[in-house]
Amino acid sequence: MDAIVETTAQCPWCFETIDLTLDATAGEQTYVEDCSVCCRPIVVHVAWSDDEPVLTLRREGDEQWADG
Repeated sequence: MDAIVETTAQCPWCFETIDLTLDATAGEQTYVEDCSVCCRPIVVHVAWSDDEPVLTLRREGDEQWADG
């Protein structure tokens, strides 16, 4: 598995496709990243399954998670 993984996801605010760069060596993680289109904050949760990222994105401030 590469240490850096490029992937795309859908912004939970504006629903545009955004590019994400993930560090596979960091394992499971949760962080906040601003959408590159609408600039709103997205909580990104990254887990790994068979060396592939499993992303869950939600709007910062929302309690409910939405698959991304």
